[in-house]
Amino acid sequence: MQADSLSSSQESAWSSKREGSRASTRENAWRAANARLRNDERAGSKGGRGTRKASSRSIERAYSRDRAHPSSRRGRRAAALETPEGSQRKKLKIAIIIVLAVLVAFIAAAAIYSAVFLSSINNNIKMPEETKGALDKVLVAPDNPDAFYILIVGSDARDELGLGLSHGVGRSDTMMLVRVDKEAPLMTIISIPRDIEVQLPGYGSQKINAAYAYGGPAGAVEAVTKLFGVPISYYVEIDFVGMISLVDTLGGIEVYVPVDMTVDGVYVPAGHQHLNGAQALAFSRERSFATGDLVRVEHQREVMQAIVMKILAADVMSMPGLITELSVNFQTTMELPKAIDMAMGFRGMNSENMYMATVPVDFNSHDGIAYLKVVEPDFSHMVSRVERGLPPEGSITNTD
Repeated sequence: MQADSLSSSQESAWSSKREGSRASTRENAWRAANARLRNDERAGSKGGRGTRKASSRSIERAYSRDRAHPSSRRGRRAAALETPEGSQRKKLKIAIIIVLAVLVAFIAAAAIYSAVFLSSINNNIKMPEETKGALDKVLVAPDNPDAFYILIVGSDARDELGLGLSHGVGRSDTMMLVRVDKEAPLMTIISIPRDIEVQLPGYGSQKINAAYAYGGPAGAVEAVTKLFGVPISYYVEIDFVGMISLVDTLGGIEVYVPVDMTVDGVYVPAGHQHLNGAQALAFSRERSFATGDLVRVEHQREVMQAIVMKILAADVMSMPGLITELSVNFQTTMELPKAIDMAMGFRGMNSENMYMATVPVDFNSHDGIAYLKVVEPDFSHMVSRVERGLPPEGSITNTD
């Protein structure tokens, strides 16, 4: 029994020695073949090239035997990969590489799309160079980058198709002075009746909307700056015909209509209504009321408020479409990053953060022309309150 055990032990030891000897022989053969290949490469002769091919085949055979044999390091590694755990690690590594490649491709595509998208938007909203040059001379950089004035003009000047903007032709259909205070956050919109009498250099007594006809956007900014006595930092021009598609893109707006009205064949019923684009335009342009233009500017302001509130309440996914629609319907001197920053600062804003008022006026006809004159001291008091971030309307004896 002991002899059998000894014989078995000796056989196992001899077997291990043989395996080690074979592994050592294979390793030596692989090294020798590799050395011959390096020598042949240095020789550089034709015979050497043939020998290199033979040596290369020898290396491949030695490497294959070495990789296949379980006693070698490569063999052990290959065997490990063939186990379930090794196979799982290999699959996980491949999956990670694929995910990273897809992620990199997605980020690159998103960056390219964003650059193209923002460039397109910026090209849509920027003013023509000549117009912007004239505006730069009358606009004033704000002392506080988070609190400033914007003049919004809706021009009734249109091309023969009724589309686009045409500076310096026709008169401004809408004028609003907006004070933005991003820190509050607060937005104050003051409607300017277009029949207010002003003095225009070289033209004498004129209605304020004539400032646009005679001097273009820069002329409008100068007239409003002189009237209010405040620095205007940015100019925005709206295509009122384009408002139809904007309101439709928003899915309509909600406003209160005081009476039934039909404007250019578009019927708008009285009451709290959900208006489409055509109805919103009709509602904002109707002026057949006892006080004429004063009611009309109130309607325009209500439409503007409804549009702004709906844009600010829109979900993130719909923003690209809304921004695109907006960009083809207005032009501005404000740089795109500034406009985006301002819009993001007001997201989620409700009506309590938006004040609205109309310049206090009275009727004043002379020389056969019906004008409106600014009422003092009400107007000065209103401007003072707006400057301090207070509601524009209040008792004129209030000292707050």
